[in-house]
Amino acid sequence: MMTLYRFKTRTTSYFFPKLTKKNRFIYSLYGNYGSVVAKLYWWLFLHCSLVRYLNRVELSSVQDFELLQSLLGTDSVFGINFGTPSPDQKKSILGYDGEGLHFFAKLSRKENAKKLSSNEIFVYQKLAGSGLVPTLFDHKITDDYVFLKTECVEGCHIHGQISNDEILKILETLRAYHYDDSLNANGLKMCFSHGDFCPWNMLESEGRLKIIDWEMAGERSLGHDLFTYIFQTSFLIRREESFENVMQKNRTLIDSYFESAGVDDWIPYFKDFALLKVDEFTRKQDSYMLARYKEALSCYSSNFYKLVKKEGL
Repeated sequence: MMTLYRFKTRTTSYFFPKLTKKNRFIYSLYGNYGSVVAKLYWWLFLHCSLVRYLNRVELSSVQDFELLQSLLGTDSVFGINFGTPSPDQKKSILGYDGEGLHFFAKLSRKENAKKLSSNEIFVYQKLAGSGLVPTLFDHKITDDYVFLKTECVEGCHIHGQISNDEILKILETLRAYHYDDSLNANGLKMCFSHGDFCPWNMLESEGRLKIIDWEMAGERSLGHDLFTYIFQTSFLIRREESFENVMQKNRTLIDSYFESAGVDDWIPYFKDFALLKVDEFTRKQDSYMLARYKEALSCYSSNFYKLVKKEGL
């Protein structure tokens, strides 16, 4: 029977199987963006058998373990990320089956999480063959839960800078697709959008950048994913950096994207993006992120963007 060890963070818990060369990839469930103390604890968990032994758990105490085992197969070995408590909370699973095939899976029980996972299933079916999404192996949508199982996109979490060329290549490919036939009320061009196009949803594999976690995908105005990559990442990771500085550093990337899309004025597209973010973080009651996007809209109102376009800041 599989043995699981609990790795607890400030916000959630991870349950990992016994560490061997065969299943070491499962530990990539945890993307270590934490403090120095968190990094040290993670290193000890990985390299010290005593630390893992002291965190050994009974399978019966791991919520939904039996359901997951029935869905994935009794011969499967896997780790579980319980996710951060919220209406969107879901369990993420990484493992391999009895034939050694690596897989990734999700199990959602909360109502909003079930909607997101159902959307992700739709996206995988919609973009099948595009090279943008993993292959969907299996899925189940029931009143109690939504389950999906895909190929495992293996690679290393992105921690460094990604080249503009790589970002543009992915976004220009995605721009050719449409989620549905919805139109923007402001007359803006629309395209398929990942919705959370950030480094924590990117893996580097065999020299290529691969995108995961498509549950928030939908039809949005051009540039939504680009602005998400630039500003969401900056606001969360480089928290002290001013909005103006972030904008100036990424001006070339923004211009290149919109020029290739045949759009001369990207300012209305950024305003549309920022207004959506203000609405999102108002609902989530996230005061920090709300303040950052209000700052962006304030700069918009104070003619900062006119200066950007005229002077190329």
